[in-house]
Amino acid sequence: MSALSASAFTATPVARRALSGATRTRARAATQFRVSAQYDSVQSRRSAETTRVFDRTQEITTMSEFEAALSLAGDRLVMVAIESEAECVMSDDFYTAQAGGSAGTGTETNQEACRLLSSSLSRIARDATDVSFLKVEVLKGGASRNIAQSLGVTKYPTYQYYKSGELLWQHVGAGAGAQEALSEGVLYYGGAGAAGLKTADWVTDIASKSDLKDFIESCSMAQPAAAGFDTGLDVPCDKQLAIVDIGVDKDAPAGCLHIFPAVLSLARNTAGFTRWARVAIDKNADTKDIAREWGVESVPAFVFMADGKVVDKYAGADRVELMNRVLRFQSANGIRLPQRLTPKRVSTAEAKEIARAARDRAKAEGRQSGW
Repeated sequence: MSALSASAFTATPVARRALSGATRTRARAATQFRVSAQYDSVQSRRSAETTRVFDRTQEITTMSEFEAALSLAGDRLVMVAIESEAECVMSDDFYTAQAGGSAGTGTETNQEACRLLSSSLSRIARDATDVSFLKVEVLKGGASRNIAQSLGVTKYPTYQYYKSGELLWQHVGAGAGAQEALSEGVLYYGGAGAAGLKTADWVTDIASKSDLKDFIESCSMAQPAAAGFDTGLDVPCDKQLAIVDIGVDKDAPAGCLHIFPAVLSLARNTAGFTRWARVAIDKNADTKDIAREWGVESVPAFVFMADGKVVDKYAGADRVELMNRVLRFQSANGIRLPQRLTPKRVSTAEAKEIARAARDRAKAEGRQSGW
């Protein structure tokens, strides 16, 4: 379990910078120059990213523009942000709890939450290059308010997700967890994650009984050792675990979206031992039959298979429980997951010599050393 957790959640190391200089004064000047140069570089990069995001975000001012944008998107996910600078709610519940509906929606606290959420969308737009982003800025008494009403929106901000012209899911409010919910929505519906991650590379979409048969009969290839791990994975086909994530497309419960990042993480970090697929019950008659034959009564649900036979089922959105069920099967079948390599142990004498060399190097470079 520790190896799986570490490989799934360890952050990418940040490279360390080394500053040089013959004297303390020169070192300080070099530091100041490099920090400024790095800051300018970061600012330039962020500015360029923001420009690219704005270029990809279509401002919608009429319903005909909205309809045209949906048509041009084809079968890609379309995320529509309906926002207002004057009104901001934390959630559906918060909004309806206000006397008269809108009292308190323009408070400074709310507005700041909305501003932060709106700015976070730039990161989502930057990463999800296969998703179309539309924005409706609602002004008091403006025509854009009529667009919002046509979309069934009366509370701001509201974020809607469309595919093939159909509204599949929406999120209302800028309260706690809003940014996570929006990212999960793009991952679940758009198949796009950070750094160009494509869910289809790790999780197979099942749209028919034939697709399911092919998936069950498939076999994961052996995986070489990843950097920092002691071995790869080469598991016989009859001991591999095939997991099917069962959900819905339209109005998916929050649990379907919440657990999907864990599905993707497990798929990536147990490749060679597991293979993953997902089925949207409401996609067609075949997918409805698949769910019925497995006795699925609620979503999300998971069916675990080995050697073509069902070995376990789980209904729920607990990420830890899902991982534990995978690990229990792994342990019961004697499958060893790759372990992280441990750092080399050095003697006390060697450690002191390394520390002395680090102090001398820092002194020669005119900088302080924690050694």
